[in-house]
Amino acid sequence: MFTNGEKTITGKRITVNGCVVLNPSEELLEEQGWHKVVPSEPTQAQLNEQRIWELKDQLAQGDYKIIKCTEAQLMGEPLPYDITALVAERNAMRAEINELEAQ
Repeated sequence: MFTNGEKTITGKRITVNGCVVLNPSEELLEEQGWHKVVPSEPTQAQLNEQRIWELKDQLAQGDYKIIKCTEAQLMGEPLPYDITALVAERNAMRAEINELEAQ
């Protein structure tokens, strides 16, 4: 990724003297005043936040299983999922979320 202070590009194309140059070399980009940007590594807090969102998304995606089990129980039908395993899995995700949020 390169920047000239105003714009950022990934090196796909630039215009030099009115001509479009596709996939310019790093040398050409530097000649035209573009400077290479080295992305920084994510911090532990950013990694934790990303993991929290992933876990919360997994919980939300699995909510339908809990609803299906509740409906089946209310109707006196057999449960469509192993509720013990389902609850244990969800509790483990919540525990990980709580641990990450405490850091």
